[in-house]
Amino acid sequence: MNAPQDPQNPQYPPQPRPNPGYAPQPGYGPPDPRQHAGYGPPPEFRQPGFEQTAVQQPGAQQPAFQQPGFQQPGQPGFPHQPGAYGPPGKNRTGLVVGIAIGVVALVVAGVFGSMYLEYVEEPGGGPGTEPIAGCELSADLRSQARVSSFRLIQAPTDARKGMKQSHCAWEQTAGRDGRDPRRLSFLVYDFTTFSDKPDRNVEQAHGNYTSFMSYANGEQAKVIDDLGDEAMIIIPASPTDLTEVNLVVRKGTVVWNIRYQGRDKGFFSDSAFPVADAEAVARRTAEELTSR
Repeated sequence: MNAPQDPQNPQYPPQPRPNPGYAPQPGYGPPDPRQHAGYGPPPEFRQPGFEQTAVQQPGAQQPAFQQPGFQQPGQPGFPHQPGAYGPPGKNRTGLVVGIAIGVVALVVAGVFGSMYLEYVEEPGGGPGTEPIAGCELSADLRSQARVSSFRLIQAPTDARKGMKQSHCAWEQTAGRDGRDPRRLSFLVYDFTTFSDKPDRNVEQAHGNYTSFMSYANGEQAKVIDDLGDEAMIIIPASPTDLTEVNLVVRKGTVVWNIRYQGRDKGFFSDSAFPVADAEAVARRTAEELTSR
């Protein structure tokens, strides 16, 4: 008895129908039903001459490959920890400390640099002008006083009568007299032509000299017996970083008020120089002025 014919293909015997969800592979039969559902050939398996293309249903997402026994971060079993992945944060403490130290070093270097420049800077200006008669000093005295630049602050009047006043100053020349500031100046009060009576002119000069005695009240003052007709030296109260000496001397009808002052420069602070040195300069100046 003949086998029943396939109604769709009557000339061929019936073939087993493939299992839905598996494409027939040349040289392979239907999948073994004993295999677990969801397992097929290894993902890396490829038939020669064929490319396997995964079919994805519209709206469905392609699952990522995952080895058995491991879970991706965020899956149940291993909660995702914020900040547990990615490069670790950099510690900027060292950088901040380094910048702070650099800024402090620059500030300190700037302060010390300014102090050094001030310390080595030599005071004074140009060579000055030629001194007038009555203001000239010897080169040896100028060297002792560390001054070389003359400046006429006030010239005497040209009046035929009356008191004639002048003001002379010897200051420093930059680069010549050292870095320690010094200044020598003196006021000249000339009563020679104050009136036609010589005795009265002497009295006027003496009165001018005694007026400085009131100025010396409260100051350290001492009388000098062997200088001019009368003389006294005054050491006014001054800051600790400054030395100043005033010497007032009268000879005949002329009075001189001599002032010598200065200080010694230091790297951190200035200091006064010995008073005895200042007295020596003031006295020598008075001797030269009264000897003319």
